[in-house]
Amino acid sequence: MPAAADYVNRLFDDDYVRDQLGDALVRGRRAYRRARDQKAAEAVKDKRLMDHVTGAAASLQAAVRALTNQPPPKPKRRPLKTAALLSAALAVGAAAAWADSREARSA
Repeated sequence: MPAAADYVNRLFDDDYVRDQLGDALVRGRRAYRRARDQKAAEAVKDKRLMDHVTGAAASLQAAVRALTNQPPPKPKRRPLKTAALLSAALAVGAAAAWADSREARSA
């Protein structure tokens, strides 16, 4: 396990880590400025505020991963969501074909 001094040295030497920390600070400051003038119920619904907060968190995570030499996470696959969308599209297509064939019979 590396000592704290190793992390501090890498923090000062690694441009990527410094950029990520700087980005996190900028986004956090923007989020704070935007949230301080709002009530809590309004702040929760504010999409731009949430974008600043999630961006700051993502930048912090990237900086920590770079400091600890962790690989970036793999993107999550959504096979169930894809299957559900495909089956819904097939169901709509089948309903449309059935309606067309029914109209053709009655005409």
